[in-house]
Amino acid sequence: MKRYIFTRILLGILVVFIIATVTFFLMRAIPGGPFSAEKKVPEAIKKNLEAKYKLDQPVWRQYLDYMSNVIRGDFGPSFKYKGRTVNDFILEGFPISAVLGCISIFISIGIGIIIGIVSALNQNKWLDYVTMFFAILGVSIPSFIIASILMYVFAFKLRWLPPAMWGKPSQAILPAISLSGFSTAFFARMMRSSMLEVLQQDYIRTARAKGLPEYLVICRHAVKNGLIPVITYLGPLIAGILTGSFVVENIFAIPGLGKYYVSSITNRDYTTILGVTIFYSVLLVSMNILVDIAYAIVDPRIKLVDKKE
Repeated sequence: MKRYIFTRILLGILVVFIIATVTFFLMRAIPGGPFSAEKKVPEAIKKNLEAKYKLDQPVWRQYLDYMSNVIRGDFGPSFKYKGRTVNDFILEGFPISAVLGCISIFISIGIGIIIGIVSALNQNKWLDYVTMFFAILGVSIPSFIIASILMYVFAFKLRWLPPAMWGKPSQAILPAISLSGFSTAFFARMMRSSMLEVLQQDYIRTARAKGLPEYLVICRHAVKNGLIPVITYLGPLIAGILTGSFVVENIFAIPGLGKYYVSSITNRDYTTILGVTIFYSVLLVSMNILVDIAYAIVDPRIKLVDKKE
């Protein structure tokens, strides 16, 4: 087990290193730079700015300097916001995105799994058809469409909820529902398929033959094993939601991590793009490692043991 975890961590570090390297050189390969879009900037000032941020050095030297700073946890200064660093953006934006993401995750897991179980237990009945119809809608409709509809209906027409901004509990309801729409529907469909497969297994028939109550068969055996595919999707989902939906955060004017990432792309802010990308990669790799470890906890048939020569 320890060797497996250690190996996965090493592979995760390698993945993050490759992502950072590819992102760095791809940005440098695109024509222009962070100061090329400035209007009527004298060439001397432009050269001074490039010298200040070491953009006048060879690309390989810039790469080595940047990666050495990243190893120390320093993502560098922003090229567009004077006196601000990428670490400041992450420290300011990520907690907001994390709160919004946690609310969305709880909605997705709670509602999605329950809908999937209910649909599987009522296969080919009206309740199954209704729940799967809405699940297909949730998977098909993009989050920004859901956000726009919710904002129009509940904020502008009914005036039940605030349309934007952040700070009050009521301001988190619409963006959280918008952000959880796809994942809730995806969880419901995945849980339904998994439950239908598990309910056909021999150990389920054996449990019923022993005279166990149906609710114990479902809760103790079927649901636990039916969660395996859901856990597989849970890792990337948590990483993606915690870093914030860029579109949803912009629609509701939420000052999360997504706002800085979108603006950095528009402004060609190299360090911010790289810093947020690396941060997201570390989070995604970490969640995937935790998912692999969770397999052995949820399903006793899966054992992670060290190989002995």
